[in-house]
Amino acid sequence: MSNYWKKRQQQLNRALETDEAALKKRLAKIYRTEERRLEKEIASYYANYGVDNVIEYRQLLQNISEEDFRLLMERMDDFAAKYPEYAHLMPVRESIYRLNRLEALERSVQMQQLEMGVKEQAEVLKHLERQAQRGFTAMVHDLGITNTYGVFDQSYKTMMHDIVMTRWVNGQNFSERIWGNRQKLADLLNDHIAAGFARGDQYAKMVRDLKQRFDVSRNEAFRLIYTEGTFVMNESKARAVQNTFEYYSLSTVGDSRVCEVCESIQDETEAEPVRFDARMAGDNFPPLHPWCRCTYTIVVPDPGKWIDDYVAAHGGDPEIDEDTRKAAQEVLNRFT
Repeated sequence: MSNYWKKRQQQLNRALETDEAALKKRLAKIYRTEERRLEKEIASYYANYGVDNVIEYRQLLQNISEEDFRLLMERMDDFAAKYPEYAHLMPVRESIYRLNRLEALERSVQMQQLEMGVKEQAEVLKHLERQAQRGFTAMVHDLGITNTYGVFDQSYKTMMHDIVMTRWVNGQNFSERIWGNRQKLADLLNDHIAAGFARGDQYAKMVRDLKQRFDVSRNEAFRLIYTEGTFVMNESKARAVQNTFEYYSLSTVGDSRVCEVCESIQDETEAEPVRFDARMAGDNFPPLHPWCRCTYTIVVPDPGKWIDDYVAAHGGDPEIDEDTRKAAQEVLNRFT
């Protein structure tokens, strides 16, 4: 691995991790806000339907008031109007015309998770698009290609979108996994709330347990951001270089956190480099697992032939075009 390539990867990873830290702060704020919002809603149930800080379960089986029903409907209508693309994720309206108090709280939790999902989706999408553009642009620059794509060029936009929306984990992309996590948290919260009321849990215990579930879900979101960032950065770089170079090998981060799986695949791909058109994230291309920060190294089995092919591809004569050969050697030095 050339010093230039090694430093370039370190530079890109530092920029990625700086952006990740900022994104995690923004998402942590969203989680804290929604956690407190649910705490207040739970507190109102204890205040309105509880005695001695405990709610009798039969109180929760009574129908909600017309005013509470109206407010829930308005909340759903507002969401559908603002985010019609996600309206299909809402509770089915026909199922909520007669709700008891516990069911109304469950629907409120579902709506909260949908509202969180919209915010999380927007933040993560913006972050990943930034990483895709950074990785691709860096490689294009290092290849010596200029003005190939403009930021408003539709083919460039389509490529960035395709990279970010790739379904590379169990047939799902980052967005589908975010919505899966939101549904998972809604189910966990509702199951816990119902069980806690049935057990006669006091407010403090109920809130403490709800906070733990928010913390777990937040950490799952951070894991998704980290792993997706690794994928998008590596894939965007691969899209830029795959028409210039044919092979790569895995490159671990080279510190004490490297796992045996990554080390093993690094050894395998160094012994037998992989074609870019055969790359498969999670199998022979990074990331190989959650929290993976591995990258790859360009492999050129025959540098002399590669230079000849480069010169010919750029309209020169491999025998006499010294300027293009020099340019080819400079590119080769940067990447290998």
